[in-house]
Amino acid sequence: MAEHIASRYERMFDWLALERVPRVGPLTMARLFEAFGGPRSALNADADEIRRRTGLSERLARSIADFDPPEEEIRKDLELIDKLGVRVITRWDADYPAMLQEIYDPPALLFVRGEITPKDSRAVAVVGTRNPSRYGFEMAERISAELARAGVTIVSGLARGIDAACHSAAIKAGGRTIGVLGCGIDVLYPRENKSLMEEMVSSGAVITEFRPGIAPLATNFYRRNRIVSGLAKGTVVVEATTKSGSLITARHALDQNREVFAVPGNAMNLRSRGPHHLIKQGAALAESAEDILEALFPTGKLQVEPLLFEHQDEELQLSETARRVLERIDPDPVPIDILVESLDMEAGKLAGVLLELELKGLIRQHPGKMFALASR
Repeated sequence: MAEHIASRYERMFDWLALERVPRVGPLTMARLFEAFGGPRSALNADADEIRRRTGLSERLARSIADFDPPEEEIRKDLELIDKLGVRVITRWDADYPAMLQEIYDPPALLFVRGEITPKDSRAVAVVGTRNPSRYGFEMAERISAELARAGVTIVSGLARGIDAACHSAAIKAGGRTIGVLGCGIDVLYPRENKSLMEEMVSSGAVITEFRPGIAPLATNFYRRNRIVSGLAKGTVVVEATTKSGSLITARHALDQNREVFAVPGNAMNLRSRGPHHLIKQGAALAESAEDILEALFPTGKLQVEPLLFEHQDEELQLSETARRVLERIDPDPVPIDILVESLDMEAGKLAGVLLELELKGLIRQHPGKMFALASR
């Protein structure tokens, strides 16, 4: 057992050393692995042998052969990995995600908190703006929750806004979710997602291809996005401008021969331009999780569970008056004055019914005494 642990430690040390060589990325690491069978043999080879066996340039081969690994720095990374309970999965390990293995440039290393399971091959990525409208937020929640209840793993980038809403909705629905970081596994970004990340470790995984300590640099998110789409059978864009990173994720999905879906929105909202652009380019229009399930899982084995308040009013013990009020409330917020007029009900009595429906989780109150159906 001790020998096995020592061997594993040395193997991880070698991978983290090779990953640090300047200008050595996932594709070069793959060529070195195929030629030498492991990182240590590649690091121990001279430049001529590296060139001969891999076809790499003389400059890059010399850089690999002359590289002196920063031992103390790497050992600190390994200690941190052990402390955080992180697993390091290489592209050549049996438990590497099958969907990710299929893309052009899969990460050579994945740092994982939580667990990736075979069930996660049934995954859909849901992405969008960091500053969503109420409509975008609720559509992201609704679609993610419905997909999660149907047994689909929700993948996103753990950013503010739409990403966080998707992860949270999947967890609340009792499903699985995977978040992909654009920084080291030990770097908390954004900080407000700390509690969400801890929940995700128990309901899926938080992963990254970046070693510990790597900051959330802008260039990292482009690389992160190919993993988000690569883990999933399809990518759904909820709200995004035409310059949003979400459209980059959609382009990665197309390059990876995966499906792209777009949720339509208000034509006067700048956040709708990204999804509408995708629809014009041929992306599938998605109004609900059912649209996505029918396209990606046509056998019908995965289905959206019926919503409790749509089909089981009796179990909620709603009064006749409460049901009548609920029928007049839409997904878009409605002012209480309009409800008073349309229902011909005294304002005080209506306020009591609205409170009852809100406590049951059927509606939400918005600023300005406006009410809308809750996203379920």
